[in-house]
Amino acid sequence: MSKRWFLLIILLIIILPSGLYAVGMGQLGGSGSVGGMVDKVYIQTRTVGKVLFSHRRHGTNCSGCHPKIFKKKNNSNHVSMKAMERGKSCGACHNGKKAFSVANTSECARCHAGDILYKDKNVGKIVFPHSVHIEMLESCDSCHPDLFKAKQGANKASMKAMENGESCGACHDGSEAFSVASAADCSKCHAGDILYKDEDAGNVTFSHSVHIEMLEGCDSCHPDVFKAQRGANKKATMEDMENGESCGACHDGSSAFNVAEDCESCHDM
Repeated sequence: MSKRWFLLIILLIIILPSGLYAVGMGQLGGSGSVGGMVDKVYIQTRTVGKVLFSHRRHGTNCSGCHPKIFKKKNNSNHVSMKAMERGKSCGACHNGKKAFSVANTSECARCHAGDILYKDKNVGKIVFPHSVHIEMLESCDSCHPDLFKAKQGANKASMKAMENGESCGACHDGSEAFSVASAADCSKCHAGDILYKDEDAGNVTFSHSVHIEMLEGCDSCHPDVFKAQRGANKKATMEDMENGESCGACHDGSSAFNVAEDCESCHDM
């Protein structure tokens, strides 16, 4: 055997195992799957919203969980936190020995830290960012269960109640965090875009973010021009706006573009 062939065989012996290892690890890479299985699975709970489970983070030994602990079937694995604390479901491993305990309140955010969307009939959608609050607070029990029960529909509170220290107002009092009563800070929670549907003139999208950048505070529009209550702002005609009502209070050609001239700025043409 020539020296050249001998060196080639040595190189293959060294490189081939590394290449096979790379192929195997590739299954855990950016493809979003682990050994052909979807990496991220969102488990919809009855009370605390979606829980993100990552196959990648738990490894490739599928038989360790399936089918004994978890059946590979949608909606067949619902268990309570109390059941988990007794060793069922995730609690089979998350017991404080094999992995962090499901009973440890300082670890809740590892599974339940997604943003929460609240729908309010008067002021639209409100997004609560868990991540922002987790960074500032010591643990989940700063809010749960005294201020907020981890149960869907159990934590409704009016703005007046918050201003009196309930719900978000327990911290957002102007001392620990910005006040819920501060008109200048409304947009931190209530700044989503608003869609108005009009059969004749097409849909109109009102952008809170654009207006917040230009105006000093929410009280430039609320509550004098627009009341933050569903159905409280009568459907204004273009003629009404041209006479200074509704959007026309500012969109008069002086403070902002004129509603009588720049139709395409608001209406889907």
